[in-house]
Amino acid sequence: TVGDTAEAKWPVVRLGDVIADLENGWSPKCLNRPAEEGEWGVLKLGAVSFGVYNDLENKALPKNLKPQPRLEVLPGQMLISRANITRLVGATAYIHATRPQLMLCDKIFRCVFHSNSTIHPEFAAEVLRTAKVREQIEANATGTSPTMKNISKPALLALKFPLPPLETQLTLVAALAAARERAAGLRERASAIRAGARSAFEAAVYGEQDAASLPCRE
Repeated sequence: TVGDTAEAKWPVVRLGDVIADLENGWSPKCLNRPAEEGEWGVLKLGAVSFGVYNDLENKALPKNLKPQPRLEVLPGQMLISRANITRLVGATAYIHATRPQLMLCDKIFRCVFHSNSTIHPEFAAEVLRTAKVREQIEANATGTSPTMKNISKPALLALKFPLPPLETQLTLVAALAAARERAAGLRERASAIRAGARSAFEAAVYGEQDAASLPCRE
């Protein structure tokens, strides 16, 4: 079960109840470099593996292959990896922005939402990262190799989670984004404090002389 408290507060749904489909892409033999401006590329698993969409994780499509524009990823879409190591299989990413001319690979699913969907794509990406859903994903991952597990389309569509109203979904997503922004600011401040402390230490030890210029002592 998803949890008694959650079930009492919001209705529990399956992913397949609230989206229209999961579609995956194409993995032709690509060049061993990212696509340049004006070139088509195919996403790599790394584009979604760590929960933040990264359009730099792609490989250029060779000139002799015709692109498939229907597979181009666009802002507002949600992606799910269908293969990876256990802790990364089923990783999700919401596309806030992306460079053009990048296509889905066959190891990444794209969620297709109903026109009047009861779930927001960004909320879907976040709820599929929660511990209770991750437990379901990892329990249903298949494959004998420890370095490559798979999650099937039926297993993903069967994932259960509580579904608040759309307005609440947007409020929760906004609060999460604000918290992440604050955390990033704190990390930057902490880094600056550490760098300042190191400079002060070196100045106190070596005075005006640059520590890097001191001769080494045997």
